Amino acid sequence: MTELVIYVKDNCRESLKALDIASWIKTFVPNVELKVVNVDRDESELRGKIEGPVYVFNGQVMEVGNPRPEELITFLKLFEERHAN
Repeated sequence: MTELVIYVKDNCRESLKALDIASWIKTFVPNVELKVVNVDRDESELRGKIEGPVYVFNGQVMEVGNPRPEELITFLKLFEERHAN
């Protein structure tokens, strides 16, 4: 299964946009295992180390800051299609 983790922060406008992007992913690519981690609230090794959203795809950082939602959704759909069992 494809995993996408989005790390966000409190009081960050870009992190609010990341939450919107996460809801679009849930709608348009429901097979992706999506986790949103707030580094200010959860026990995260990234606490105090990031300034905005960070997207981690299957264990690797794919984006620092928000990607274009359409491009991310297209990428995730194509990845799912290519790696479907």
